[in-house]
Amino acid sequence: MLLGACGGGGDDARGREPVISTVPALQPGFDWNQSDYAVRCKDRPVRVNVDGRSGWRVKVGRHQPKTGPFEVTQPLRADRSFRFTVTNAGDASRQFHVRCLPEDFPRYRLERYRPGGPKLTMVELGRYAVAFDRAGVPVWWFYASGDVNNAQFMGDGTFTYAPVNGYYSRDFMVHRLDGKHIRTMQAAGGLLTDVHDLTRLPNGNYMLGAHRNVKGVDTRSVGGPASATLDTAQVQELTPSGRLVWKWNAWPRIGLEQTGRWWKQLLKNGPPFDVNHWNSVDRRGNRVLLSFRHLDAVLLINRGTGRIIWKLGGRHIPQSLAVRKDPRGGYPLGGQHDARFQPNGSITVLDNATGLENEQPRALHYRIDRRRGTATMLQQIVDPQVGVSVGFASANHFPDGSWLVGWGAIGQRGIIGGYTKQGKPAFRLITPKNVSYRANPVKGNSPTLVQLRHAMDRMAAHRARSHTDDAG
Repeated sequence: MLLGACGGGGDDARGREPVISTVPALQPGFDWNQSDYAVRCKDRPVRVNVDGRSGWRVKVGRHQPKTGPFEVTQPLRADRSFRFTVTNAGDASRQFHVRCLPEDFPRYRLERYRPGGPKLTMVELGRYAVAFDRAGVPVWWFYASGDVNNAQFMGDGTFTYAPVNGYYSRDFMVHRLDGKHIRTMQAAGGLLTDVHDLTRLPNGNYMLGAHRNVKGVDTRSVGGPASATLDTAQVQELTPSGRLVWKWNAWPRIGLEQTGRWWKQLLKNGPPFDVNHWNSVDRRGNRVLLSFRHLDAVLLINRGTGRIIWKLGGRHIPQSLAVRKDPRGGYPLGGQHDARFQPNGSITVLDNATGLENEQPRALHYRIDRRRGTATMLQQIVDPQVGVSVGFASANHFPDGSWLVGWGAIGQRGIIGGYTKQGKPAFRLITPKNVSYRANPVKGNSPTLVQLRHAMDRMAAHRARSHTDDAG
């Protein structure tokens, strides 16, 4: 979703460039430095108006190139696109792309305050997985049979998501960019897949979570029954074929008392007691970083031995880090999400602050000193428009110091914000009726805008053939 600066040359240069508009209107309005646009065409032709300048030729779709002011009618349907090419007297040309949004495509609004933002960001809008560019233009989308959860590009020419049918997701779907299904990733060992996170490792393997039920646990020490069933977390590493190569069990390493303040809610809900509620995994070599909502804590574990190296937040244990320079250092996290390694060994996390005295969520950056046993807060990002976040959410920190934050469940609407390295808002993507579980930016070289355009064209062609076959 995000946009970047669309400034061009000076006023004289702008005066010499053609100006293009359409009915219905381009989203956003035409700018010489913006290559992609969306339009809500409702499966009807689009009227293209060209205010051409002397020495410029403009070719719209398959129409012949023209000079000067002119108007053409361009056929268009949902998911389809057309392009127009602008060429100057020196035969230097630039292409622009316009794609029609489906009629049921959810509403969205981008508010821009400053330049910045990742080149592409994947979000979920109901049944749509959507990639927005820096200008807030949907340049790629995928329509699923049920609601989409945790959609992201994997950097290898695929994207993944967890389909939600009703309330639950049971697995992750892996597709090519053109929508072709490649594989389904499920937890091994007959366990139910936990779809809070899926990461792809450099070796091509995947890491995900599973629900492991443990029966007959005495929970009287926390106010529960003498024999209860616990819903505990198991984290797995799987090959693309689904073969289990590593697993880590939270129980019994993490005791009942560490669930702390969440027991009041869990006892009210009844068994199986969701004592961990794992929601993210990140791996660097032999270190695995895990976030657990119902512990109010992030844990670093040793992949080889399984032991806990340190704990940030939640109930105190011998491995707990002392928190420095954090105004909420006494109890820094509340139902947090999306704990991630940074290249220099620091970590980021989105603190939802759910149920705490100060409920304003924040994106956090900590420096970890394992030798001293400390976590020093380097920065926190808050947004005056976001006062509470009861779940979901994500935080991404970039090498230039800027941030992309998905604020999660803040009500019926969603807000995804971009922030400068000083923490000032650069933009907000507002989705009035949809909340995205995460905002997942593209940080590497794949996919590119060109790849996404081609993938969209293939998906549109496939749907057109399917409709023809159905009609026949």
